[in-house]
Amino acid sequence: MSRLTARAGAALVLACAGVVTAASASASRASTAATDSFTLSAQPIYAQAEAAPAPPRKPLMAALDKMGAAKTLDDWNINIGGLVEAGWTYNFDDPAGGINVGRVFDFEDQDPTLDQLMVFVERTVDPSKGKFDVGGRMEWMWGGDARVIHSNGLFDHYGLADGPDEQFDLTQLYVDVGIPVGNGLTVRAGKFTTLLGYELINPSGNALYSHSYLFGFAIPFTNTGVLGIYPITDKVTVTAGITRGWEQSLEDNNDSIDFMGQVKWVASDKVTLYFNGITGPEQTDNDSNYRTVLDGIATIAVSDELSLAVNGDFGWEADAAADGGSALWYGVAGYAGYKISDYFTLNGRVEWFNDDDGARGLGTNVYEATFGVAIRPMGADPIGQNLVIRPEVRYDYSDDDIFDGATQNDQWTFGVDALFTF
Repeated sequence: MSRLTARAGAALVLACAGVVTAASASASRASTAATDSFTLSAQPIYAQAEAAPAPPRKPLMAALDKMGAAKTLDDWNINIGGLVEAGWTYNFDDPAGGINVGRVFDFEDQDPTLDQLMVFVERTVDPSKGKFDVGGRMEWMWGGDARVIHSNGLFDHYGLADGPDEQFDLTQLYVDVGIPVGNGLTVRAGKFTTLLGYELINPSGNALYSHSYLFGFAIPFTNTGVLGIYPITDKVTVTAGITRGWEQSLEDNNDSIDFMGQVKWVASDKVTLYFNGITGPEQTDNDSNYRTVLDGIATIAVSDELSLAVNGDFGWEADAAADGGSALWYGVAGYAGYKISDYFTLNGRVEWFNDDDGARGLGTNVYEATFGVAIRPMGADPIGQNLVIRPEVRYDYSDDDIFDGATQNDQWTFGVDALFTF
């Protein structure tokens, strides 16, 4: 089941608004996304992460500390945690069908939503220590977001077209094997969030409540397969492997494999670059029409307060355009975050995405600008600092009338979520 197939339910819902649309990065990105970061310099991205000071205990592990259990878990290098997120979006146009066109998770107008209740258990490995090691991660989600990210053969009997508003999804389940070869090789096998893209399914790794078009339309959410992660030097890490395809897990829509990889380059103590790619056949019962996406990310820590990032995607696929021909899609998103204090961080995003060929469900050129504030009302409290409230204002513009039942070429929305990590 390709990503477009996985979003067939979303297409049915959005059809009532007069437009068909489609409804989240790497080894440490997948496992460190639960670290509650809202400044862009701390954005968790795949490949092996640089050494960083251990974050303070989250509430669940802190509670286990008091019972003495966490010390045993620490001995085994096991971490348990999770998050809960609820949000609400208001569209100033009162759109037809109550649908915010072009959105991923926040597509329902004026509908308070329990976006995610997520729990995880993980054990990280470090093969650079010169011994074999085994770890992994299991991550479960329950909530409205799960409707959008089901993979083929795993909870995919539900979706947007049927089933309850809150659903279960096994977002990640993989095993890591650390092999003491050279600088240390990690082999990952199972289901994991994709290498591509700057934004994450896990909201604690994003600065804003709403997601970019690149996140929702240009790249996959999850992959199932085998990856090898190897640090060539302390500055360059290479990840490569094969997967069953976009949103494929226990079943495969065409029994073909994808090739996926990443090169991470720590260019300086302030600049880190990521070059990602994926290619393979994604269309149902077709193993010859390849879909390929090249993805680039740059993060820049300008100062302790100001962080910048940019994400660009370029994709193409044979026989995938709305008119039956070959299709291209491409775009770029820029991010900025400024930390005022432990209580307030300003965040912004501007973006352009082109899907003129219609392969990704939009069929036009779109732009968006979003401004938000991450508010920690109890930023100095050991427990309360894990709560963040993120109001935002967003403006979307399209070359064609795709919003409000295909009657307008723009839309204004206000959104807010409350996120607590534990």
